[in-house]
Amino acid sequence: MAGLDVGTSYIVLAKDNNGNIEYKDFRDAFYIIKPSSPVATKMIEKGLSGKVFIKDNDGSFILLGKDAIEKAIERNDTAKRPMYRGVVSAKEKDAKRVLAFILQEVVGQSSEPGQKLVYCVPAQPVDQEDEDFDIGYHEDVIKTILQEVGYDARSINEAEALCYAELDTNDYTGIGISCGAGMTNICVMLNGEPTVVFSTTKSGDWVDRMSAVATGEPDSVIQAEKEAGGFKIGEPNDSPILAAVSAYYERLIDYTTKQLSSALTGHKMLPKFKDPLTIVIAGGTSQANGYIEQFTKKLSDNNFPLAIKEIRHANDPLHAVAKGCLIASQIL
Repeated sequence: MAGLDVGTSYIVLAKDNNGNIEYKDFRDAFYIIKPSSPVATKMIEKGLSGKVFIKDNDGSFILLGKDAIEKAIERNDTAKRPMYRGVVSAKEKDAKRVLAFILQEVVGQSSEPGQKLVYCVPAQPVDQEDEDFDIGYHEDVIKTILQEVGYDARSINEAEALCYAELDTNDYTGIGISCGAGMTNICVMLNGEPTVVFSTTKSGDWVDRMSAVATGEPDSVIQAEKEAGGFKIGEPNDSPILAAVSAYYERLIDYTTKQLSSALTGHKMLPKFKDPLTIVIAGGTSQANGYIEQFTKKLSDNNFPLAIKEIRHANDPLHAVAKGCLIASQIL
């Protein structure tokens, strides 16, 4: 049994090894190098020794994972992703093929025929009507890829998986918010039953894109600076890049909390909770210093309609969704 968080920025696999959960992380990115001559082809291939890459039929090299991001930064360029806003990218012609290589690199061949694997998918966004955003197609693509390497693959909502991983001491009642790179996913749960699920389309990638526009730097450089830390949301910073990142994080949190409050106010499927709720937040975007404090403040400012007991970070923000998928696979 296994759980798989298929994220826009990270693919995370969770497996149970005699009661201990083991995780495998892989950056969901690729970068194409096209050699200028046969000699360059040979030399580039030698230079890529030890890195994860595919040699394409046209002679180009497709680097995968963190190697792709590092190579893009070296070349003052931006790595590509096979996913965009939580689903298989319609903008990248190589998206489906590259995603298949990455997923198979992460999960490997199943150890036995029909091994159970639960993977996560995003919810339909409340802030976008876009024919390009197709969760059904995305779900089917991933399922087919995983079936090809021997898994009995089933899907679960991303924020629902987070609730299973983090709300066990709350009778599986509360709200899970998964802040990924491409989207923010939300699940309202009552005693283990998802009652309201939805997503918003702005998250960490939006911070990177807007900061890149503001500073004139490539997205990959912004991402690397952001992930290195060195800033706190809501506080001044001497670095132009980090000052921009901090400012756009504030805008992102304000936007997300407004969407969250608006979506739940008067929602017909919202339970009548008898006690104040725990909100648990996970995902790489939520790891920025000051995120939880700003989220708590903005949720109050934007008139959240439910009583809150606490807002806390997941115990392991990067791995919580994969853990929830593993829990679901064990139940199945």
